[in-house]
Amino acid sequence: TASTAAPGRYDLGPIKQELDKQCADGSFSGTVVIRVQGRDILDHSCGMADIVNGIANTRATRFKIYSTSKFITGLTVMRLVEQGTMSLDRPVSAYVRDVPAEWSAVTIRQLLNHSSGIADLTEKLGERFTRDHPAAMRKLLADVSTEDRALKSAPGTAFAYNNFGFELLADAVASATGKPFADVVAERVFAPAGMTQASIEKPSIIMGHPYPVNEAGLAIGYNGAPAKLEQAINYAFIQLGAGAVWATVDDFIALDAALRAGTIISRSSLEMMTQIAADRPESGAMLGLGVFVREASGVKMHGHTGGTNGYISDFQRYPDDDAMLIALTNRGFVKTRWLRDAVAKMLSEAR
Repeated sequence: TASTAAPGRYDLGPIKQELDKQCADGSFSGTVVIRVQGRDILDHSCGMADIVNGIANTRATRFKIYSTSKFITGLTVMRLVEQGTMSLDRPVSAYVRDVPAEWSAVTIRQLLNHSSGIADLTEKLGERFTRDHPAAMRKLLADVSTEDRALKSAPGTAFAYNNFGFELLADAVASATGKPFADVVAERVFAPAGMTQASIEKPSIIMGHPYPVNEAGLAIGYNGAPAKLEQAINYAFIQLGAGAVWATVDDFIALDAALRAGTIISRSSLEMMTQIAADRPESGAMLGLGVFVREASGVKMHGHTGGTNGYISDFQRYPDDDAMLIALTNRGFVKTRWLRDAVAKMLSEAR
């Protein structure tokens, strides 16, 4: 289904044509909303959320957003910084007491902008996961190998995208507040933003073992190819700070409105999140604090992408044009770069 209410100066034709094509050939399945100046100019859903039960994707469907969760984690940390509970330039060791001595100089800021130098130990965290994230982190930090203790680069000197850094951030948030990370995110971001359907995935523990979770209203993720879909088996709950959020497109519309209004963090804090420490060409983008800062057609984009295992997400804010894009999909092979760049081109042409 698709509907538009576009002011005449925005040419949605190329975007609609490509989306229709991808929906028809099965290379896209999910929901896309584009908003300008607080109104929808494109609302497009297609494909099946659950093939077995014949449930279609709609605007109300929830999706796993994987690494776009890092934007949420970044906002949570920045809110705690504003409230004096955390500090960007304090070392992670001030919050996570059992980190190796080799990591003691790494700051919260460096974890947020992926310049910590710490090895990405996400897989090893997963190997130790039996019931919950804090217990797995304690096990991991208790027996970090000499090789894994060693920093890959001096803190703050080199960019290396690192999921594990956001697991340390989740642990630091819990320590700083004395509450589970998921509760802090719900209290400090989801509730004030009005993200009523958003949540952080919890494992289903069956006979002492963690299992992936499916619930009514959550799209089933699929990998493979349009003609040969394979249901994804994923454990998003292991990546508590880096990739465990579920949400709808309307959750992101509420988030965008809250960011514009300064409801979650101040505009100055949001600006700090989108400042770049250094150009990092090897990443294909530039990174602030949990936010990628890109540009296409002369239009700035602030946001994050996520996925591959059954789901792809793309949340972009176009601050100079009072516009946003949210694309949530349940196919691990979907490409979204064309979409965010096409929105930038449309906005550029309308200036």
